[in-house]
Amino acid sequence: MNLKQVEGRHAGIANRLRLIRDYYQLSSKDFAQQADVSIKSYSQWESGDFRISIDGALSICARYGIALDYIYLGRIDTLPLALGLSLKDAEAIATKKAPIPAE
Repeated sequence: MNLKQVEGRHAGIANRLRLIRDYYQLSSKDFAQQADVSIKSYSQWESGDFRISIDGALSICARYGIALDYIYLGRIDTLPLALGLSLKDAEAIATKKAPIPAE
């Protein structure tokens, strides 16, 4: 995963949304459509300019098995194991930190 870090007002949420989408290897359009959210809204959330709505976050959680705690707070420990490990490594790479080895 080679992702450019977003630096908008809601960059943390935006970067996590992008990591999730990249994990599933979907375009932003396909990701939004499969989660039943507006493509325009999703694009605004991923840009970091707008904060994701609770309804949008719940739709993404329901479709992709993501916890609200991950979207809003970045708590990787709330994710399924394989997804959490993959996103932890991706976050480390995106922020140029060494990945944390799995136990």
